[in-house]
Amino acid sequence: MKAGHIDTEAVRLEALRQYQILDTEPEEAYDNIAQLAAFICGTPISLVNFIDENRQWFKAKVGLNVSEMPRSVGLSYLCQEQRNVVVVPDTQADEKLANNPVVTGYPYVRFYAGVPLITQKGDILGTLCVIDQVPRQLSQKQVEAFVDLSRLVIDQLELRLHVAEVSQITEKLMAHGQAAHAQSEAARSRIANLLESVTDGFLALDKKWRFTYINGQAERLLQKTQNELLGKNIWEVFPEIIGTIFHREYHRAILEQASVEFEEFYPPQNCWLEVHAYPAKDGLSIYFQDITERRQTAEALRESEERWQLALHGNNDGIWDWNLKTNEVFFSTRWKEMLGYKDHEVSNRWDEWTKRIHPDERDWVLEAFQDHFAKKTPFYVCEYRVQCQDGSYKWILDRGQALWDALGDIVRMVGSYTDITDRKRADEELKRQNLRSQLFAEITLKIRESLQIDEILQTTVTEVQKLLQADRVLIFQLWPDGSGTVVQEAVLPGWPVILGENIFDPCFKAEYLERYRQGRVSAIEDIEAAHIQPCHREFLQQFAVRANLVVPILVRDGIWGLLLAHQCAAPRQWNNFETELLQQLANQIGIALSQAQLLEKQTQQSQELARSNAELEQFAYVASHDLQEPLRMVTSYLQLLERRYKHQLDANADQFITYAVDGARRMQTLINDLLNYSRVSTRGQPFMLVDCSVVLEQAIANLQLAIADRRAFVTYDTLPQVMADATQLTQLFQNLIANAIKFCHNQQPRIHIGVAKGAGETGEENTTSSPSTLPVPSRQSPVPTQNEYLFWVRDNGIGLESQYAERIFIIFQRLHGRDRYPGTGIGLAICKKIIERHGGRIWVESKPGQGSTFYFTIPDIAGKQW
Repeated sequence: MKAGHIDTEAVRLEALRQYQILDTEPEEAYDNIAQLAAFICGTPISLVNFIDENRQWFKAKVGLNVSEMPRSVGLSYLCQEQRNVVVVPDTQADEKLANNPVVTGYPYVRFYAGVPLITQKGDILGTLCVIDQVPRQLSQKQVEAFVDLSRLVIDQLELRLHVAEVSQITEKLMAHGQAAHAQSEAARSRIANLLESVTDGFLALDKKWRFTYINGQAERLLQKTQNELLGKNIWEVFPEIIGTIFHREYHRAILEQASVEFEEFYPPQNCWLEVHAYPAKDGLSIYFQDITERRQTAEALRESEERWQLALHGNNDGIWDWNLKTNEVFFSTRWKEMLGYKDHEVSNRWDEWTKRIHPDERDWVLEAFQDHFAKKTPFYVCEYRVQCQDGSYKWILDRGQALWDALGDIVRMVGSYTDITDRKRADEELKRQNLRSQLFAEITLKIRESLQIDEILQTTVTEVQKLLQADRVLIFQLWPDGSGTVVQEAVLPGWPVILGENIFDPCFKAEYLERYRQGRVSAIEDIEAAHIQPCHREFLQQFAVRANLVVPILVRDGIWGLLLAHQCAAPRQWNNFETELLQQLANQIGIALSQAQLLEKQTQQSQELARSNAELEQFAYVASHDLQEPLRMVTSYLQLLERRYKHQLDANADQFITYAVDGARRMQTLINDLLNYSRVSTRGQPFMLVDCSVVLEQAIANLQLAIADRRAFVTYDTLPQVMADATQLTQLFQNLIANAIKFCHNQQPRIHIGVAKGAGETGEENTTSSPSTLPVPSRQSPVPTQNEYLFWVRDNGIGLESQYAERIFIIFQRLHGRDRYPGTGIGLAICKKIIERHGGRIWVESKPGQGSTFYFTIPDIAGKQW
């Protein structure tokens, strides 16, 4: 401390002692000044403070329960330094003041205003100060009134000094007494002026509850004049407040000699009043103001807060509020509960949040904050993991919005926490399912497309190794002696390659094989710690295996091999997803192997059947061809015998000759039909673009005699062009039309040939008769595709039972005797074979007595419009 400062401090202390104010009893004048200061500034605490060497002693105080404090604490030094009024709206906004003991501890000062008590000689004796525990501001009018009050304190000190001097100097007593009286009157005048200038109502009551003073604002609020109130008892003038909180609190203030403050609704004026009552020896001083508007605003805020809290509890979110000036964060109770903490276990420090973010995500989360602060993003939104109290992590959706002040500085940011762990787990599970589905689909597609087992197995081990991030995945085919061969392998570089090796595990006994045959799955997390036989451990170690997962591949009732996943770098815990994946893949492999075996067997059978059919066709052709010449000779001689000797022998001989000739003719027809049937496959012509209308006309021309003989009426649509064998197509139409004529009884045959493209339009009918309509096939009939032509031949013949609809297309199958309807039973079989050679289908729909409709399809290979 400098010498000049020591001298000044000594002078100040000497001046303070001259007033003999320290450690004196309370005095009404100072108490009134303290009460008035609290009222004018609207604070709960006010002090008349004198500062000696080591302490701050409070001559008068309102709202404080201590009488002095050490000089080293508090904020009165600000007034001493500045020698002027000091107003601190918020102590926590000032880093120098935020750590002061009266800020961090009792009385928890957030607002401070002080005026230095300076004597006429310029000595600072102390301060008049007001304090609040919440931030606030003072208007210029309040500051001016506050400064005036500080002068009243000095006046009282001067009065005390004068009184002391009067007691020592008797002859000057009257002069000083008059001066003191004048100063007292001046002080009272100042107080009256202050009371009239304040915006609050003020009234004073004596000990008998009579009005002794009322200012103008009180007259306006109470709707009563001074003349109506002065000298009157308050309970007589306002009987309606007896028994209310006004009545109770005023009496409590007098009884306990303690100031009271409250807010209450005042029915006569339909308004809310804020009341401060200060007891004194001679009565009660009451300050009050209309706070109706403030109450309405507060009520609106309360309702808004209730809605906000309901919304918070309703959506189960945690809330955080970050004060960037103090770097403190408010975390709601739900925010803490979400992470498994109790309310008191998390402080309001910024690092309480940042230290819990997963290390892999902390940098980009903080970067997202900076992007929002730089206004690159309208909102802060992040999804990341946060560590809970038990060490586990939860996925959190974090959203927030920053607030900027008029200067563009960030002052606050508010946000919410949403637990999205279940959603993330569902997403991960969905991803795993999608990967599994893709793998299944790929393998299934390969099974359907080619059944190339090597390709299917290679795809399986490659994709499983990628999906599981395993060091090795292999497929092991077992042999009857318990040994086996690695038929496919996917292995990371650096680990032994065992593809193609024949392997025998000495510990792999028959009982293990039986267990695998029953579907056993083996999962070993660490072969070093697993309870397995030493020989099996040594067997796995030679392939650098640390953990393995084994699933059997079953084909029908037997075991084909094993699907294995190896972890070589370190032990591994296999989860349900991985186990189920390998099981399902093993099932697919088993299905593929089974189908491949069936396909191989079917291929062999098909090849054998094709060879047999070819031999039969060749035999039929050769047999029928070789029979032609001798049968022609027999027929010629029988016909010659019939011409020469008919009617020359007896009747029996004529009948025998007739039977022989007829049999030879039928044999000739049968052989020709057999030749035609065999030639469908062996003597067919290459497909070319054929006009079906021209082909049909040729078939009708070939049947002209039969049509004329039965007077048959044949109509047909305009038919398309198709890729076909023209000769066989002519034979097809000829056989179907001939059958329609033959199987029409006791009426004129009416036959129509129609066509449609899939389920499309019909062709135009090539006749003057009524237009053609598309017959509707039954539900049991094949449905033509868009790439097929559907033809039909409809007649009005005798029809047939539906049970014979397939039988009539089998060679040599007849439904009627030759005496009623001649034929060999080969014609429709030829039609079926022709259609099948063209890649189509043929069927019939019919009812007895209602005619028949023969349908057949031919692919639209030409692709032309018609």
